[in-house]
Amino acid sequence: MMEKTLKLILDKLDNLDQKVNTMDQRLTTEQKRQGDLLYQLINTVAATNIKISETNERMEALETKVDTVVDDVKEIKNSMATKHDLEYYDLMISEHSREIHKLKNS
Repeated sequence: MMEKTLKLILDKLDNLDQKVNTMDQRLTTEQKRQGDLLYQLINTVAATNIKISETNERMEALETKVDTVVDDVKEIKNSMATKHDLEYYDLMISEHSREIHKLKNS
């Protein structure tokens, strides 16, 4: 009777041991899968950081070019003739042409 009870206990312990081993294997497999996913995520984040840095560098270059263009446009606006200036020049040229014509024909 005692042997039978011991045998039952040993069988149950073996059964529990197998279940624990199976659970350990599943956990190890799941941990490895999660580790692989985490490694992938880290690599993706690193690649994204590089792309963001490159994009920032390009943006800084573009901002510099835009600033230069803005300065050039300001300079052009400051030095160009206005519509009023052109109208005045046209009037003066016409007036001088008339005076020259009068002088020639006198």
